Amino acid sequence: MRFSLPLLSALLLPLLSAASPTPAPSPALSPRAAITSPPSATAPPSRRDKNFDPSIPPLSLNLPTVSAAKPSIPSLSLNLPPQTCTPGFSSYATPGLDGYVPADACNALWVYFPNFAAAVAFSILFGIFTIAHLGQAVLYRNGFCWVIILAALWETGAYAFRALGSKNQQSLRHCNCCSDLGLGVNAFAYMVFARIVHFYSPTRKVWFFSPSILALIFVTLDIISFVIQLVGGGMAGPGASADSQKKGLDIYMGGIGMQEGFIILFLGLVIKFHRDQLQAERVGRLTADKIAGWKWLIWALYGCLLAITIRIIYRLAEFSAGLGTSNPLPSNEPVLYVLESTPMWLAILVWNIVHPGRFIHGEDAKMPPSWLSRHLCCCCRKRRCDECNGKLGHAGAHHRLADDSKLEDNQEMHPVPKSHIGRVAAAPVNPFLDAPSRDSSPNGNARERLRLRPPPAADNHREVSPEPASYPVYRPREFLG
Repeated sequence: MRFSLPLLSALLLPLLSAASPTPAPSPALSPRAAITSPPSATAPPSRRDKNFDPSIPPLSLNLPTVSAAKPSIPSLSLNLPPQTCTPGFSSYATPGLDGYVPADACNALWVYFPNFAAAVAFSILFGIFTIAHLGQAVLYRNGFCWVIILAALWETGAYAFRALGSKNQQSLRHCNCCSDLGLGVNAFAYMVFARIVHFYSPTRKVWFFSPSILALIFVTLDIISFVIQLVGGGMAGPGASADSQKKGLDIYMGGIGMQEGFIILFLGLVIKFHRDQLQAERVGRLTADKIAGWKWLIWALYGCLLAITIRIIYRLAEFSAGLGTSNPLPSNEPVLYVLESTPMWLAILVWNIVHPGRFIHGEDAKMPPSWLSRHLCCCCRKRRCDECNGKLGHAGAHHRLADDSKLEDNQEMHPVPKSHIGRVAAAPVNPFLDAPSRDSSPNGNARERLRLRPPPAADNHREVSPEPASYPVYRPREFLG
């Protein structure tokens, strides 16, 4: 008998419900309800209120605050160069005739319009002096005159470049090369005075300075002051900044002030020599040929130093107030020609008129080497005579030393001990003979007496036998009969 499932369920259901009552099934758990009833949508909980504010409280984190340290990198600054002086710059001026621009323009190299004719005239004058000094140096055979020749040549070139610069005023090379530094004139004055002292002074000294030391000291000081002026003039040249120009002018004025200080010290020695010579002339210590010449040279020296001093004072006054418009001297060219060009022209001309070679000549004209040069020039093999300053080996009883190269190949100098008056006698000895052979030779005793002969009483210098002694031919003893 077959029962269907719905029928079986209908029969058993009342029995089960009577035995144990069960709650009504939930529609959601009923399969028929899950199939036949439509689903109901449940609204999710609202996260916002009526004002559309979030209903969920915001999340806040109480983290410890950390203070940020300041960066240790320094700030970057650029020191850019200032604007250059080019066309379009505010202070740039368009060059006019011969390149002239006003003095307040940034591209101005000259503070005035240079005079072409005056520069050419002084260049020609200094050129004539250069040729004249060159001819006089050759005529009088004065080698030290190259110093004044160089000074005149420097002045010639300086004014020649000034003339060229007046026609091309934008040329920096012409502007820098026209500087007048008075090169060499001071040094020549110092060298001339040293020769005056050596030639005319009875003591050949001024105070306790010998002529050679005198020239060495003051020429060295003049070179030092010239180098300082050169450095300062280069720093204060055209195109330099304002700070560089100020430092350069200070250095230049320091150098030219040193130069004038050395001139004042030197002038004191010249006056001392002048007074000593006048006193020596009154007491008759000067010879007749050395009475008048030194006065011409001393007065020429005074004139040269005076001209140099005028130029130095002008230079100090020119740059002491700076290069601004408040100082009228730098922009006044006629004053430059009167107080600088003309004094230097006279300082060189005076030595053309009173040339040292006209008065200082003869045996005493040559300056002896100084103590320093004698000790520094020890590499020179040719020794010179202290009296005539000529190379040794020629005739002359005044020689104190002999040049070894002038002796015979088979002779030597054997000095003997000095006598009580400091005289030394020497005689040639044959180095190829040994001592026993010389003693046994017939002329051995004669040669020994000749070598040890006393010096003449009238001569107070070291002597050299003018004629070498003759020696017999040396033969061994066993072959001598």
